[in-house]
Amino acid sequence: MRRLAGLMAALLLAGRVSAEVAERIVAKVNRDIITRTEWDEATAAQLAQSGTVTGTAERGKITEQVLERMISSRLIIQEALAGGLKVGDTEVEPQVDQEIEATRAQFPSQREFEARLKAEGVSLENLRDRITRRVKDQFLYFRMISKKQRELDQTAEVTEDEVKAYHEANKDRWQTPPMVRARHIQFSVDPAATGDARKDALAEARRKLVAAQAALKRGEKFEDVAIMLSDDTVTRATGGDLGTFERGTWHESIEDSAFSLKPGQVSKPVESPVGLHLVKTEQYIKPHPKALDEKYRPPSQSPAPGAPPSAPPEMLLKDYVKAILRNEKIAKGLQAWADGLKARAMIIRYPEDSRKP
Repeated sequence: MRRLAGLMAALLLAGRVSAEVAERIVAKVNRDIITRTEWDEATAAQLAQSGTVTGTAERGKITEQVLERMISSRLIIQEALAGGLKVGDTEVEPQVDQEIEATRAQFPSQREFEARLKAEGVSLENLRDRITRRVKDQFLYFRMISKKQRELDQTAEVTEDEVKAYHEANKDRWQTPPMVRARHIQFSVDPAATGDARKDALAEARRKLVAAQAALKRGEKFEDVAIMLSDDTVTRATGGDLGTFERGTWHESIEDSAFSLKPGQVSKPVESPVGLHLVKTEQYIKPHPKALDEKYRPPSQSPAPGAPPSAPPEMLLKDYVKAILRNEKIAKGLQAWADGLKARAMIIRYPEDSRKP
């Protein structure tokens, strides 16, 4: 309930200037004001998001950072309005309704909710107006940021020399995992078989495997034996070729065998859920930095809540590096633009003693 009271106080104070309110002003940004209550609310939200904060010095640093972000946000909203950007009531109505309902849900009943509003001296209409104003400001802020990003994107140039330099400075970041090229001969067993049925199936698979081992001992090529005897219909035609792979591609038992063998060696019988295997390692590839013209799969991004995870598509490493550098230049341009707004603005921060939370 304390949080609700603070929220309502912040909404009441926003846009209202009196002798009482003036005492609670912590900063003026051109013609706008930032009140102590607004700052307290924003600071509390930031501290909650940051987790455990130890020490007065750390807390003080966070509170000052919050105020500076609030000043920057006000300037960006002012720039949006000066540039003719607008946000209509219908655009923000769904979010306003959601916030009002979330606030109301903190109370056991509508009657108690209305009683608290009355005690705070706030009507439901007034509450809606104040929330609408704040949400509109949020829309204006992000709309202005997006507009500036588009402008910067049109002018952000990344040279080949910059791409090469970044690639060279971040070699460890593009390190490939250990990989092997291998083949196998499979002697299938129904993965659903259990108990005696599986034992019998494994015994039959082992009989076939011994025949394959005998053929290899006579000097027949591994791939020829795979074509003749392997039960793996996918790789049989290519001589049991599993391709070049890193760990996490095939069954763990097959990978353990392939990575433990020297090139040219053939494994002892290896068991997996689908049967028995003979594995031959043809090449071991040590980790190495990817070249710019090699394909690269960017790391997966955290999906939105409720969205299924998806792996980003592969691209040339040079294109990925170029995208990183481009985004960095846009971010620096945004910061320089925001700093410029501050430099040109009339900003008054009131004495420290009067604005400590």
